[in-house]
Amino acid sequence: MLSSRAANRQALIEALASSAARQLAQAVDDGRPDTAPPLVAMHRITANVLQVKSAWAFALELPADPEGEAAVLHQDIARSCIAVLKRAQDDKLIDETADLDWVRRVYYALIGESLHGNADGADPDTLATRIIDTLLHGAGPRA
Repeated sequence: MLSSRAANRQALIEALASSAARQLAQAVDDGRPDTAPPLVAMHRITANVLQVKSAWAFALELPADPEGEAAVLHQDIARSCIAVLKRAQDDKLIDETADLDWVRRVYYALIGESLHGNADGADPDTLATRIIDTLLHGAGPRA
């Protein structure tokens, strides 16, 4: 049985994780993932997510209950991400044979690296452009 202090700490962690996840879900929704053209949605969502993740970094890294509100919100966010990537794939922005779950994981990694490696202090729009460009075109030379 958890002590009162441990239970209070876990409740605080859950509250912070849920609040941060709600902010993240709102950032995704504000990017209009279902209605904006896929490239526009991807850029908006990325810039919004970068802002939320930089402001809520600590809370988003907390070990939350796998069946709690935060986990459910993160699953919904992942589904929205896959849906936007599918729309981008349908528009020929992503190869038709690409594994969209893998593309989503790479996208998440690019966001994380951008937040941890932003030594030049680039703004969220500049970082979003860099992330989307790297996701869609890689690091190879342009044709």
